[in-house]
Amino acid sequence: MAKHPSLIGLTLIVGLLLAFSTSAAAQFLSWDDFLEQLYMEAEEQGAVSAIENLYDELQYHHANPININQADSIELQRLGFLTEKQIKGIHHYIYRYGQLHGIGELMLIPELDYHTRQMLSYFIYFGEAAKREGTDDTWQRMLTKGRSELSSRLDIPLYNRAGYAPRTQSQLDASPSRYYTGNALYHNIRYVYRYDTKLSWGFSTEKDAGEPLFPKATPLPDHLSGYIQLSDMGILKNLVIGNYRLQFGQGLILNTDFALGKNMALQGLGRQTTPIKPHRSTSEAAYYTGAAATIAWNSWQLTTFASYRKLDATLDGATINTLKTEGYHRTPLELAHRGNTRGNLFGIHLGYAAHGLHLGATTIYQSFNRLFAQHTEGYKRYAPQGHTFYNASIDYAWHHHRLSIIGETAIDKKGSIATINTLRLKATDRLYLTLLQRHYAHDYWALESKSYSSSSDIRNEQGLYLGADWQPHRRFQLTAYADAYHFPYLRYRVSAPSYGSDGAITARYSTNSSNLLLRYRYRLKQRDATEGFYLPDGGLVNEWTHRLRLQWDSSPLPSLTYRVQIEGSLVQSETQSSGFLCGTNASYKPTTKTHELRLSSGLTYFHADYAARLYGYERGLLYAYNYQSYYGTGLRYYLLLQYNHKRMPQLILTGKLGASYYFDRSTIGSGASLIEANHREDLQLQVRYKF
Repeated sequence: MAKHPSLIGLTLIVGLLLAFSTSAAAQFLSWDDFLEQLYMEAEEQGAVSAIENLYDELQYHHANPININQADSIELQRLGFLTEKQIKGIHHYIYRYGQLHGIGELMLIPELDYHTRQMLSYFIYFGEAAKREGTDDTWQRMLTKGRSELSSRLDIPLYNRAGYAPRTQSQLDASPSRYYTGNALYHNIRYVYRYDTKLSWGFSTEKDAGEPLFPKATPLPDHLSGYIQLSDMGILKNLVIGNYRLQFGQGLILNTDFALGKNMALQGLGRQTTPIKPHRSTSEAAYYTGAAATIAWNSWQLTTFASYRKLDATLDGATINTLKTEGYHRTPLELAHRGNTRGNLFGIHLGYAAHGLHLGATTIYQSFNRLFAQHTEGYKRYAPQGHTFYNASIDYAWHHHRLSIIGETAIDKKGSIATINTLRLKATDRLYLTLLQRHYAHDYWALESKSYSSSSDIRNEQGLYLGADWQPHRRFQLTAYADAYHFPYLRYRVSAPSYGSDGAITARYSTNSSNLLLRYRYRLKQRDATEGFYLPDGGLVNEWTHRLRLQWDSSPLPSLTYRVQIEGSLVQSETQSSGFLCGTNASYKPTTKTHELRLSSGLTYFHADYAARLYGYERGLLYAYNYQSYYGTGLRYYLLLQYNHKRMPQLILTGKLGASYYFDRSTIGSGASLIEANHREDLQLQVRYKF
């Protein structure tokens, strides 16, 4: 380790920081809070289903943290939010002053801001740096000396849906969307093998509830996904064969991950340093099948990719009406859509990164074996036409100690433009400001795009966002944002140009063992009036949504945490709707050197109109969807038990029982999903084995 005259003084500072590292960490969002905020962003954008890939990626890194004192550049880049300058800053600090010992010590690395330190806390641990063996990484060694993880999940509904009722073939033919062709169980299997950063491979299978295990008499399950990844082999930086995901720039032409929303924009998390990722998720959408590779030399990177896969689509005759992404093949109608369309994708990206500067250029070409249908609805006038599409973009970023500028400008085959640009300023050590501008032409189309937006499409929007994150005291944090936007052309259920705005303010006060949060959010959007409602000027209806949350988290013991939460919502338009919930949950986690047990439970009472429905995250199985929607009047409770044998080979067993009771209805759902009762209970089981 290199020495320095100020090492003694620095050591004293480190000691003080370590003494306060517990309270420093207490100011960070907990892992469950972070996931809840992520889901909240998705719900606000109407894209909860699109979050599955990102959710799986984050859960994977959280369940497999890296040793920060031993991590190389490849491992840190795969976290997806660290810049080249920040990675070099971490390595320089460890080289100069020795190993890191706690979250508090990260404050001494000037390249890391508050939010980057928070994100790192979810995916790293502070272990001793073991000496790397001098053995060459031969293929035999890479194939036999890695680590594996095998997991399986089974969901058992303790109720019956109408879609499973006995039926005749004539009933099935007459109503192909009302009956399920498989049993009520959900099941998946996932396997991942990893050797250092050089080799990884894995596969996943999934059967949704209601799907046949082997559709259309094939020997393969409904969904089967696999990949092989090679990395850090000379100039070959990354190669994935099989199913993979891509993201370049800010996602204006290509992004199969989730576009982080307005609260996340405050944290500067829109950076992307790993354009190719293997598709480990069981999600049946937002991935490509083929190969993608990145080669790197000096400060340059070249990425090429090619994909061919079958897609689900609803058809209008022989033309594509809509591409389906939910991946359900439960009913005869859904099975008829399975793989009925073929799509190809080819592209190239050239990037340069050095001294905090990044420049990139991307172009993609996409084709389908069917034409997209022409639509008569006014708001679909500029919908995609034809069967071939291409887009190009330039992306750029510049990171300084106090200032970051990130952006992308893209063009489609018609010459329509989309651009997004973000400026993030560290005004003081405790104040961060974010300014984001976007302009998406009303006729711009990129079928694979996903970026910051107030709607689900990257088109027909102009907006300006301003956010602030202020921490006047180490125990107190205040964040706020305001976003104003305009839609210059028609939209679904909006028959004229419209505008909208939304914003939020969050205050958080933390002590060593508790956290108090108060959040207010609002949204204004315009839409057509409901049938029968008269407007004197024949214009659009303004719809206001207000939400208020009060939340208290406490950890009186290292092994015990609990939360009390109250939340309300109010929606004002032609009529007024309201919602309210109050809930509590607790988690007990005693730990020994070899065993870990976690017992969690929660209870929530809710009373909400559908228009003012509320959402909430609850603890659950790894890689499982754990977000609840609350409307009507009722109770929701869950009980989760997890056992973990910590030494290798490592065995993790998890079971969760969840139940919802409604006081305002005698049935739940409709159609094939109808439950002839006012309650439903689900049992989820998961086994994970690391070896």
